[in-house]
Amino acid sequence: MYFPDDFHRADGSKTADLINNATLAIFSAHPTQPGGNKGEVNTYTLDPNSADFGDLCKLYTDFVNVTVRSLYLSTQGALRVNLNANLDFLFQAFDGCTQIFPYGY
Repeated sequence: MYFPDDFHRADGSKTADLINNATLAIFSAHPTQPGGNKGEVNTYTLDPNSADFGDLCKLYTDFVNVTVRSLYLSTQGALRVNLNANLDFLFQAFDGCTQIFPYGY
C-alpha cells in the first residue's frame, strides 16, 4: 500500500489524556448542546436527555443501549462475539463507568 507524497502522520501513539485534553479544548472553544434535526434541515432542537461530553458514563451508556442496540437488533455467532469484543474495547476508555452487556456474555 502506498500513501501520497504529501501524506503525513503524527509520530507516536495517542494517549487517552491527549485525546481527552483535545476534546475538552475543542468543545470549550466551540460549545454545542446535544440534540438533532427533526426530519428537516435547520430544525435543530435541543434534547436535554441526550448525553454530552460532560457526562461520559451517560455517553457510553446511551451509545451502547440506544445506538448499538438499534443497529444490531438480533445478533448471533461471529457477529455477537465480535460486537462483544468491540464493546469491551470501547468500555476501556470510560473509567469509573458500569460496563453494559447488551448481548450477554
